[in-house]
Amino acid sequence: MLKKDFLVHTTKQVVSQTFRLGAVLIFCFIFLTASSVLLVRFFNPPFSSFMVWESNFFQKKIDHSWTPIPNMGENIVLSIVATEDSNFCNHLGVDIKEIYKVVTKGEKRGASTITQQLAKNLFLWHGRSWLRKIIEMYYTFLIETVIPKRRILELYLNIVETSPLTFGVDRASEKYYKKPSNKLTKEQAIRIALTLPNPKARNPKKLKSYLIKRISILKKDIEILKKGDRSSCFL
Repeated sequence: MLKKDFLVHTTKQVVSQTFRLGAVLIFCFIFLTASSVLLVRFFNPPFSSFMVWESNFFQKKIDHSWTPIPNMGENIVLSIVATEDSNFCNHLGVDIKEIYKVVTKGEKRGASTITQQLAKNLFLWHGRSWLRKIIEMYYTFLIETVIPKRRILELYLNIVETSPLTFGVDRASEKYYKKPSNKLTKEQAIRIALTLPNPKARNPKKLKSYLIKRISILKKDIEILKKGDRSSCFL
């Protein structure tokens, strides 16, 4: 009887300590992640987790500098949103309509929003797994809750990979067109935007024919985006 009581008592202690430890770990995780998101709302991050991975912990030199969104120019900002996430102002981090299109129509493209891509590139690691996707969604929720849309876009435009070891749309503008992004023509801006899904393989000056055909369509999309309320959160 005493042995049975001892086992029951010991089991209760182990379970209680496990729950306490779990609660502490969850609290620490929420505190650290929420703090990191709050920091980047007000301070420009000097690098992202993606930069760390790509440069092999800075053993390779990266090309990156910060450009405030007012200094980027309207053409590049509108081109990126029109190409990457045209419903940016109207969703809360996840675009259900785009996910539905990809799933039901089998479209060969991602449905990740700018916020999801920011969460992945700024805070997470390489590779695909359910764990990373779940944490990405958690960060996406945090970012959309804590950071205004215009700032989300500014962060994304400054840390997105635009060619191997080159990050930020302004660096891409300097690299390919020898001028700051606020001097880009509409077509030049669209060409840079079209490289973002695969920046290691695409060059804005040497786009494949199927991408070149999209330029005229995107010019119209940009005008629609600019006139409607779908650009009100960042222009």
